[in-house]
Amino acid sequence: MKNAMIIYQSKKGTTRQFGSEIGKLLNKKGIQTKVLSLEEAEKCSIQEYDYLFLGCWTKGLMVINQHPDKDWKNFASSLEIPENTRVNLFTTYKIAAGSMFSRMKKCLPSLNGNMGLELKSKNGDLSDDNAWIIDKTIK
Repeated sequence: MKNAMIIYQSKKGTTRQFGSEIGKLLNKKGIQTKVLSLEEAEKCSIQEYDYLFLGCWTKGLMVINQHPDKDWKNFASSLEIPENTRVNLFTTYKIAAGSMFSRMKKCLPSLNGNMGLELKSKNGDLSDDNAWIIDKTIK
């Protein structure tokens, strides 16, 4: 059975909700899923997971200079991503996600070409489009 770990950093609960929605969909698709906050994940190993979803809220000016929070950057840069683990990114935002995904990727030194999805949500809900993309990708 395939498995996934979803790690999120949430300021007001929106990113937590989005991570949970992704986890529910993966569970429905038969993928055993663990959803953890950044703080909880610091104590866990990601070595046995087929899919890793990393999420954070969008910090920065309204439509420019979006970037992950310092704690997320530190956590992501310390990860040793296994060669066979597919890494997916997700973020929540107020107005625009802008340069968020490129900034998130810069924090992940050991991607090994295993970059997967980039999912975003304004309100923490999993849109039909995002659900379709996830479904198509995990088959």
